[in-house]
Amino acid sequence: MKKKAIRAELRKESKTFPGYFKYDLDIQYEDGTIERHVPAYGKDLQDALHRTVKKEKVEKVENTLSSIPNWTMLLSWFLYLGGISTGYAVTNNGSWLIGGLMFPFLAFLGVQFWANYKTQK
Repeated sequence: MKKKAIRAELRKESKTFPGYFKYDLDIQYEDGTIERHVPAYGKDLQDALHRTVKKEKVEKVENTLSSIPNWTMLLSWFLYLGGISTGYAVTNNGSWLIGGLMFPFLAFLGVQFWANYKTQK
């Protein structure tokens, strides 16, 4: 086990979100160090611990993705459009064009949904 909660204390009930509580956690890591007074929010203690772990995983992915240079996104976009154009030219089938142009739109909607979902949790 990489880390574990060694102490959890109920701080207060949320006034803005009825039924949710704020907990104060002490977390012990594998090397023995202890991080004190980590805030956790949830309907109960198990939910608060789950949300804390989920938040850390999301932050880890965000840090990894933020380290990718911007030019790679631009290059992948041009390669994507080149692939759609080539597929359309070779097959002369309109489904390449329609499907290829719908994918970025649906991906954009998915990212917006995920960002909205993440801020609500």
